[in-house]
Amino acid sequence: MVSVYLVQHGKAFDESVDPERRLTPDGIRESELIANYLAGLGISVPKIVHSGKTRARQTAEIFAKYLGVANVEVADGLNPNDDPTIWAQRINELTSDLMIVGHLPHLSRLTSLLVMGNPNIRIVEFRYSSVLKLTRTNEGWVISWFITPGLVQFRPS
Repeated sequence: MVSVYLVQHGKAFDESVDPERRLTPDGIRESELIANYLAGLGISVPKIVHSGKTRARQTAEIFAKYLGVANVEVADGLNPNDDPTIWAQRINELTSDLMIVGHLPHLSRLTSLLVMGNPNIRIVEFRYSSVLKLTRTNEGWVISWFITPGLVQFRPS
């Protein structure tokens, strides 16, 4: 079964502070926390794609470092307000797993389109540095799991 990992970029500086909107120290820390957690679970992907925005590139590079992914590329159609049907079509044609680092509302709309067939039905509340795993079944795409930095930081004893 093919899986897609949808990652919202880490927390970034406001444009008034940093026009490039680089990751904040918390954004870096939370992305590293999640990436390290996924590595501990044995998650691996052959490729990571991200939007051309600095915060998405930085997040993708962090995940690539922890997951040991050499193939990291910028891709079109992943900006915040891009049409999710572009990537829904690409994802439906995948033959191997893929990680996508992007933005809201695009990731939310893409998830809804793949799972529900309608980009306007919100079914997941992404958070900075969060990861949603979608798996293709015979019936279509399903949510396998969703991990946020808050869940990884809170580990009941």
